[in-house]
Amino acid sequence: MGRRKKHIVMCADDFGMNEHVNRAVLELATVRRLSATSCLTQGAAWPSGAGRLRALDIDVGLHINFTEALDSDNHFHRPLSRLMLKAWLRQLDVAMLVREIERQCDAFEQHMLREPDFFDGHQHVHQFPQIRDALIEVLVRRYDCDDVWVRSTAMRHASLKGGLQLKGHLIALLGSAALCRRLRREGVPFNADFAGVYDFTGGAARFARNMDGWLAAVEDGALIMCHPAQTGDPNDTLGEQRVAEYGFLKGEAFGALLQRHDCRVTRMQT
Repeated sequence: MGRRKKHIVMCADDFGMNEHVNRAVLELATVRRLSATSCLTQGAAWPSGAGRLRALDIDVGLHINFTEALDSDNHFHRPLSRLMLKAWLRQLDVAMLVREIERQCDAFEQHMLREPDFFDGHQHVHQFPQIRDALIEVLVRRYDCDDVWVRSTAMRHASLKGGLQLKGHLIALLGSAALCRRLRREGVPFNADFAGVYDFTGGAARFARNMDGWLAAVEDGALIMCHPAQTGDPNDTLGEQRVAEYGFLKGEAFGALLQRHDCRVTRMQT
């Protein structure tokens, strides 16, 4: 008897940031190498890209942003280190955070003409203290909690060694356990496992080795995040590696890895 296939959500972050990212996501979703994308609704390319997402059979979510000044409608943003400090000291205004999340929800619904399928955070801010409180308040009041899911960053595998594995666990320690407890209490689904953390260096070869490890180790129901773009943006520090990710994800080698590890790219099973 063959191994049971693992259902994996392949999620591209940062849709709407620029046209380079948008084109990569749209192409990869069309050929079913992606099953989800997380959207920066304050990004310059969000209004033009949203309409093209509507026809695709993928999960489309809100990538909550509190760390980058993407446009004039970005009412609140702080450098990541400062935001973390304020969150852990409980010095953020939760009512203000709720309003900012609502604005980003409004921008999502205005252009997608529907509610988000899921929520996560740019640089994982959605799991920080106070920010997760604001997110849960919005979910409970504004949406049917059975119909949306939230990204968990909890890694239940050991797919990478040394520093990269440490980075993944550090991200989870920023609030994943507390967020998951709140989500269970409110009946909000979340992914069973998480991967995709690395230092965004090494080109396509490094990304391929990482992907091999992730696919081998993750559980059924895992989410693997990625950050593809068709071409690099000179204003984007990840631009070169985004192009490398895109090249690998569209190629035959990724398809071969999915087969080898009995993985199927699917939408979230809630």
